[in-house]
Amino acid sequence: MDLKIGGPSIDLLAQPFSRRRSVYGYIDRQNLPGLFRTFDLATPDTTSPMRHTTTIPQQALYLMNSPFVVEQAQRLMKRSEIAGAVDSHERIERIYAILFGRPPNAEELALGQQYVESKAPPGQAPSKLAAWERYVQALLMTNEFVYID
Repeated sequence: MDLKIGGPSIDLLAQPFSRRRSVYGYIDRQNLPGLFRTFDLATPDTTSPMRHTTTIPQQALYLMNSPFVVEQAQRLMKRSEIAGAVDSHERIERIYAILFGRPPNAEELALGQQYVESKAPPGQAPSKLAAWERYVQALLMTNEFVYID
Protein backbone atom coordinates (compact mmCIF):
# COMPACT_ATOMS: atom_id res chain seq x y z
CA MET A 1 0.00 0.00 0.00
CA ASP A 2 1.19 3.49 -0.85
CA LEU A 3 1.22 5.38 2.47
CA LYS A 4 1.84 8.82 0.95
CA ILE A 5 -0.58 11.41 2.34
CA GLY A 6 -2.36 13.83 0.00
CA GLY A 7 -2.03 14.23 -3.72
CA PRO A 8 -4.36 14.07 -6.69
CA SER A 9 -7.27 11.68 -6.95
CA ILE A 10 -6.75 8.43 -8.84
CA ASP A 11 -8.85 6.12 -11.00
CA LEU A 12 -9.44 3.09 -8.78
CA LEU A 13 -10.55 0.88 -11.65
CA ALA A 14 -7.67 1.50 -14.09
CA GLN A 15 -5.11 -1.24 -14.64
CA PRO A 16 -2.47 -1.58 -13.36
CA PHE A 17 -4.33 -1.09 -10.10
CA SER A 18 -3.14 1.66 -7.83
CA ARG A 19 -1.72 0.99 -4.40
CA ARG A 20 -3.23 4.20 -3.04
CA ARG A 21 -5.95 4.04 -0.44
CA SER A 22 -9.48 4.25 -1.81
CA VAL A 23 -9.99 7.56 0.00
CA TYR A 24 -7.96 9.07 -2.89
CA GLY A 25 -10.23 7.55 -5.53
CA TYR A 26 -11.82 9.82 -8.11
CA ILE A 27 -15.63 9.84 -8.08
CA ASP A 28 -17.56 11.21 -11.05
CA ARG A 29 -20.92 12.10 -9.51
CA GLN A 30 -22.66 12.11 -12.89
CA ASN A 31 -21.29 8.74 -14.02
CA LEU A 32 -20.89 6.45 -11.01
CA PRO A 33 -19.29 3.13 -12.08
CA GLY A 34 -21.38 0.00 -11.69
CA LEU A 35 -18.80 -1.46 -9.31
CA PHE A 36 -19.54 1.27 -6.80
CA ARG A 37 -23.26 0.59 -7.04
CA THR A 38 -22.64 -3.13 -6.57
CA PHE A 39 -20.91 -2.43 -3.27
CA ASP A 40 -23.47 0.18 -2.18
CA LEU A 41 -21.25 3.24 -2.27
CA ALA A 42 -22.93 6.08 -0.43
CA THR A 43 -24.46 8.59 -2.85
CA PRO A 44 -21.81 11.29 -3.31
CA ASP A 45 -24.47 14.00 -3.79
CA THR A 46 -25.84 13.82 -0.25
CA THR A 47 -24.57 13.30 3.28
CA SER A 48 -24.68 9.80 4.70
CA PRO A 49 -24.50 9.75 8.48
CA MET A 50 -24.67 5.94 8.53
CA ARG A 51 -23.81 3.18 6.05
CA HIS A 52 -26.18 0.26 5.77
CA THR A 53 -24.72 -3.23 5.69
CA THR A 54 -25.74 -5.22 2.65
CA THR A 55 -24.57 -8.44 1.10
CA ILE A 56 -25.84 -9.40 -2.32
CA PRO A 57 -24.80 -12.18 -4.72
CA GLN A 58 -23.37 -9.67 -7.20
CA GLN A 59 -20.65 -8.75 -4.69
CA ALA A 60 -19.35 -12.32 -4.50
CA LEU A 61 -19.65 -12.78 -8.27
CA TYR A 62 -17.70 -9.58 -8.86
CA LEU A 63 -14.88 -10.78 -6.62
CA MET A 64 -14.82 -14.19 -8.31
CA ASN A 65 -14.27 -12.53 -11.69
CA SER A 66 -12.36 -9.43 -10.60
CA PRO A 67 -9.07 -8.66 -12.35
CA PHE A 68 -8.04 -6.90 -9.13
CA VAL A 69 -8.41 -10.06 -7.03
CA VAL A 70 -6.59 -12.12 -9.67
CA GLU A 71 -3.75 -9.58 -9.68
CA GLN A 72 -3.52 -9.74 -5.88
CA ALA A 73 -3.36 -13.55 -5.99
CA GLN A 74 -0.55 -13.37 -8.56
CA ARG A 75 1.35 -10.81 -6.48
CA LEU A 76 1.04 -12.95 -3.37
CA MET A 77 2.44 -15.97 -5.20
CA LYS A 78 5.46 -13.89 -6.31
CA ARG A 79 6.40 -12.87 -2.76
CA SER A 80 9.79 -14.29 -1.82
CA GLU A 81 8.54 -16.15 1.27
CA ILE A 82 5.92 -17.95 -0.86
CA ALA A 83 8.03 -18.55 -3.97
CA GLY A 84 10.90 -19.83 -1.79
CA ALA A 85 8.84 -22.55 -0.10
CA VAL A 86 10.31 -25.99 -0.68
CA ASP A 87 7.03 -27.93 -0.85
CA SER A 88 3.28 -27.43 -0.97
CA HIS A 89 2.92 -28.01 2.78
CA GLU A 90 5.29 -25.14 3.58
CA ARG A 91 3.78 -22.93 0.88
CA ILE A 92 0.26 -23.35 2.28
CA GLU A 93 1.51 -22.60 5.80
CA ARG A 94 3.14 -19.38 4.58
CA ILE A 95 0.03 -18.33 2.63
CA TYR A 96 -2.12 -18.83 5.73
CA ALA A 97 0.33 -16.85 7.86
CA ILE A 98 0.16 -13.90 5.46
CA LEU A 99 -3.58 -13.95 4.79
CA PHE A 100 -4.99 -15.05 8.14
CA GLY A 101 -2.18 -14.59 10.64
CA ARG A 102 -2.41 -18.20 11.76
CA PRO A 103 -1.29 -21.67 10.64
CA PRO A 104 -3.73 -23.87 8.71
CA ASN A 105 -5.33 -26.70 10.63
CA ALA A 106 -4.82 -30.27 9.42
CA GLU A 107 -8.03 -30.30 7.35
CA GLU A 108 -7.24 -26.96 5.66
CA LEU A 109 -3.73 -28.16 4.87
CA ALA A 110 -4.98 -31.42 3.38
CA LEU A 111 -7.68 -29.66 1.32
CA GLY A 112 -5.18 -27.11 0.01
CA GLN A 113 -2.71 -29.78 -1.05
CA GLN A 114 -5.44 -31.86 -2.64
CA TYR A 115 -6.73 -28.83 -4.57
CA VAL A 116 -3.43 -27.69 -6.08
CA GLU A 117 -2.34 -31.23 -6.91
CA SER A 118 -5.60 -32.12 -8.66
CA LYS A 119 -6.15 -28.96 -10.73
CA ALA A 120 -5.08 -29.42 -14.31
CA PRO A 121 -6.89 -28.47 -17.50
CA PRO A 122 -8.39 -31.57 -19.20
CA GLY A 123 -5.89 -33.27 -21.48
CA GLN A 124 -2.96 -31.11 -20.31
CA ALA A 125 -0.19 -31.47 -17.79
CA PRO A 126 -0.91 -29.86 -14.42
CA SER A 127 -0.19 -26.15 -14.33
CA LYS A 128 0.90 -25.70 -10.72
CA LEU A 129 1.22 -21.92 -10.85
CA ALA A 130 -2.29 -21.45 -12.23
CA ALA A 131 -3.64 -23.86 -9.63
CA TRP A 132 -1.82 -21.97 -6.86
CA GLU A 133 -3.18 -18.66 -8.09
CA ARG A 134 -6.73 -20.04 -8.14
CA TYR A 135 -6.23 -21.45 -4.65
CA VAL A 136 -5.06 -18.07 -3.31
CA GLN A 137 -7.91 -16.31 -5.11
CA ALA A 138 -10.38 -18.58 -3.30
CA LEU A 139 -8.72 -17.83 0.05
CA LEU A 140 -8.91 -14.09 -0.68
CA MET A 141 -12.69 -14.44 -0.99
CA THR A 142 -13.22 -16.29 2.30
CA ASN A 143 -15.15 -14.64 5.11
CA GLU A 144 -12.11 -15.00 7.37
CA PHE A 145 -10.06 -12.80 5.03
CA VAL A 146 -12.80 -10.31 4.13
CA TYR A 147 -14.27 -9.66 7.57
CA ILE A 148 -12.57 -8.73 10.81
CA ASP A 149 -14.45 -10.01 13.85
